[in-house]
Amino acid sequence: MPDAEQAALVILNYNGRALLPDCLAAALAQSVPAAVVVADNGSSDGSPAWLRAEYPNVRVLDLGRNWGFAAGYNRALAEVDYPWLALVNNDAELAPDWLERLLAFAAARPQAAILGGKLRLAQPGQTRLQSAGGKFTTAGTAFEMGWGAPDTGQFDTPGPVGVIPGAAMLIRREAWAALGGFDPDYGAYLEDVDLCWRAWLAGYEVHYRPEAVARHHYGATAGGRLSPYRVRAMQRNRLANMVKNLQARSLPGGLLVSLTYDAYRVLEYGRRGQWANLRALAGGTAAFGRGLAALLARRGPVQAGRVLSDADLRRRGLLAGALEAFWEYRRIGQLSP
Repeated sequence: MPDAEQAALVILNYNGRALLPDCLAAALAQSVPAAVVVADNGSSDGSPAWLRAEYPNVRVLDLGRNWGFAAGYNRALAEVDYPWLALVNNDAELAPDWLERLLAFAAARPQAAILGGKLRLAQPGQTRLQSAGGKFTTAGTAFEMGWGAPDTGQFDTPGPVGVIPGAAMLIRREAWAALGGFDPDYGAYLEDVDLCWRAWLAGYEVHYRPEAVARHHYGATAGGRLSPYRVRAMQRNRLANMVKNLQARSLPGGLLVSLTYDAYRVLEYGRRGQWANLRALAGGTAAFGRGLAALLARRGPVQAGRVLSDADLRRRGLLAGALEAFWEYRRIGQLSP
């Protein structure tokens, strides 16, 4: 049995008191011992005081204000000193052996720095997938394999993947430190894609282990797939991912894919009368433009330290082609938000 006492489950919380009982019950029921930490992002619903009263065996970190997902985790993990760090959304529930399964694999695979398992959508009476790991795209996004599909065992093959979603992710502390954690400017959305992308470029490995299962109440903390907040953040951050993580030779093709993607969404949102999403798309693009100089400065170290080319990522099945990404976007878009 792996020594899980050197691992911590860190739950970032913002006004999620109603979600925390299920999340904490699962965290505290892990089959191997681990520290459980709740980092509170300045909640106004009394979460910190309630946690201290009801869960004396859970460490509470009061971050003082809402730093967002990326910067909030950066601040929280700076205070949590364990060799393994599990990032768990407050709307996620881990199976009892989730941590044990991942640590057992990591013990036999020292190159593995980021790990995750099968993430299911928490829907009553259904067993549908949210993620069996993800692939990067040249538009700076990633798509989660299996999204919305019934879990019939079709994604039970373990292996390296581009991305593990931040809703339930295990990472070596030394890798987290070497990568500098999340990019704090991302706020929320695609910060996990950026982290995993930079991990691969720096020579680390990201692995999917289907035997480690978790459930996620997707959208419970920030709205569904088509919320304007998500559209704006995704637009800004996917463009940032392109600038930081694609090789120079890939950028022209990425730009063409990006422009086509945006044109398609403008038509789609217009056809549906989703005017708030059109404004969010424009707002995200403008936010990207304002931060471009800082992004270019961050690009330098990422590119200078890369050990895998974009062609290497494609050969390994980690970076999807434009057509594969487009059809997956179409498929997911036909599902419920």
